[in-house]
Amino acid sequence: MFTRLLIASLAIGITSNVTLACSCFGPQTFCETLNPQPPEFPEPQWWIPTDIILAVRVSDYEYSANVRVVQVFRGDLQPDQEIRVWGDCGLLCRHYVSGGTIGDTVLWAIQHCDLSGNGSCGTSFEEEGDYQLSVCGVYWLGYENGLVSGPLTTAGANQTMPVAEFQALVDGCLATSIAPAASHQRLEARDDGGTPVIALPGGSMVDLSVVDMQGRAVLRRLWNGAPLRLEVLPYGIFTVQARRGEEQWLVKVHAR
Repeated sequence: MFTRLLIASLAIGITSNVTLACSCFGPQTFCETLNPQPPEFPEPQWWIPTDIILAVRVSDYEYSANVRVVQVFRGDLQPDQEIRVWGDCGLLCRHYVSGGTIGDTVLWAIQHCDLSGNGSCGTSFEEEGDYQLSVCGVYWLGYENGLVSGPLTTAGANQTMPVAEFQALVDGCLATSIAPAASHQRLEARDDGGTPVIALPGGSMVDLSVVDMQGRAVLRRLWNGAPLRLEVLPYGIFTVQARRGEEQWLVKVHAR
């Protein structure tokens, strides 16, 4: 196992023992990379990853790494699936991914490959269905002994959390307000003098949970969706999640 963390910024040089060949401007935290906010990061937000995985390095091929998926935190990949993730050939806005130790465990936020290496690098190795590891944000977190580490929510910090709690962080970073298209319900949130008030019109019972930005649960209970003042929350940003069967709603709230 090993721990490496790469951060893209305006000045790109050498981070840890990995060289970055591209200068680009992207978010400075993992959470912002998943859900960048305007006006700092207006559309198009080309750096947003499609999949977040814990995986084991199986082999290298040219300037890519073949990895076997262990756990999926976002996306359509499946455990035990083997995929190819392309890095930099020296001319792309990607991390270098080749040359690592076989058997290492990595935690990557990846995108579908744009095949740009086939032109820029003068090759024809990249194929549809492959993935790539961008450099324009925080895509590579440390993982060792069950702990995830890196600037999860704070730029320049080395925050840690158990991998068992990492899914809650990912959900929180992505949270706007989501539900299946068939449902017309919406998880509402408003501020009342610094106290968040939530509501889910419809009157059906749901499982309610509130987690902080470190993925720690601060409230869990059954809820009927009626307006609820979250007076128990300390100062900070929290993710409110409501579940009913396969339906799920998420929204961020700020307690002041």
